[in-house]
Amino acid sequence: ASRGSLGSTLTLVSNNPPGSLSESSPRIPVDVRRFPWIRRLAADYAYDFGSVAPFFTGDPANRADWVAAVARTQAHPRRRTEIASIVVAQQQRRQAPARARDAAVRLADTKTVAIVTGQQAGLFGGPLFTLLKALTALKLAGEVSRQHGVPAVAIFWVEAEDHDWDEVRSCTLFDAQLEPRTVSLPAHPTAGDPFPIAQVVIDASIQSVIEELSGI
Repeated sequence: ASRGSLGSTLTLVSNNPPGSLSESSPRIPVDVRRFPWIRRLAADYAYDFGSVAPFFTGDPANRADWVAAVARTQAHPRRRTEIASIVVAQQQRRQAPARARDAAVRLADTKTVAIVTGQQAGLFGGPLFTLLKALTALKLAGEVSRQHGVPAVAIFWVEAEDHDWDEVRSCTLFDAQLEPRTVSLPAHPTAGDPFPIAQVVIDASIQSVIEELSGI
């Protein structure tokens, strides 16, 4: 029960607009306004878009706005070949699947648009919504490609410059009794100035956390 977001590069920042995915997709409506921590901007974005429309370049529930965003994205000058070569090289170093490498190659095409989302790094992938955001980006890219006849690539970036180690070093999941359990890496031994998560080298302590996780 929320929308995508249209920006200069077709950016997805939440779930999907009504009708954006195939009608065969299972749907479980959730009224986010029920959650006390939901900001008014997010609630209005999902349920009263007109009140926040001036802050966005288009209504993601309006097909005409998608058409305009696709055209605007394709016309925007970018160093596409260089960007694609960098992403392809990254995918190759990470031994990414062939489909992921092919998607990176398509970024060099002037007709290609991107569905972009991301999340900070997190132990074992972080919260489940991180995975759901990635899956949503993939499905929405497929839908944009089918509806608008353009190459569409899903991009998920990892916020590796995040400095909050205490937030990143743990994850919570349900055990066999459906009780929440949290597993954590040790506090970082280096005190003082914060450091980006990308610079953290996981040591042997990860093994005990994996063993704890497997016993849940």
